[in-house]
Amino acid sequence: MALINTAVGLLAISSPIGVLPVVVKAAEGDPVRVRRISRLAVLTFLFTLTAACWWGQALLDLFAITLDSFRVAGGLILLPIGLRLIEGQDVASEDNDDLATETLGVVPIGLPLLAGPGAISLVVAEAPTDWPGRLALTAVIALLAAGIYLVLMVSMPLRRALGELQEKVISRLMGLLLSAIAVQMLVGGLKGCFPILGGTTLGP
Repeated sequence: MALINTAVGLLAISSPIGVLPVVVKAAEGDPVRVRRISRLAVLTFLFTLTAACWWGQALLDLFAITLDSFRVAGGLILLPIGLRLIEGQDVASEDNDDLATETLGVVPIGLPLLAGPGAISLVVAEAPTDWPGRLALTAVIALLAAGIYLVLMVSMPLRRALGELQEKVISRLMGLLLSAIAVQMLVGGLKGCFPILGGTTLGP
């Protein structure tokens, strides 16, 4: 269940449907450029989140940051993103008027639109401590990367097929799921930071 929650959270944060307009504009209608930009964006997503999965905890230990504190911080980062998606606002306000090279697949499409601070925080906070668990999470990230690549590859026809209304509905649904995951991270992190909260009950 933890891996499923993490996968759903990463899918909501990366929001490949919401990135479609950026990819279409960057490619300028050229299918060859769509493939190049999509490949660079997905590789950036994969490498960034894999590094966060395997070495993120080591960085926390280096700066003496507890995992529960990082969960709270991650929840605070994710919650506004989810609320913006629900309200129909853009997750990022990048200026993409001068899109000209395939390197835009790395910045801003790969990072931070797909693998932004929210996605990195979620992976570091939810990464298992044992190596089999981290391998499983890495496999989940790889599967998500493959799925995102397929979505980006058909960005132009998919955006036309979905239409503006369906695109907004999907974006708001992803925002609702992301907000729920953010609250769950906050509650779990606060219980870890303040154990008394975990034993508090209501009533006699």
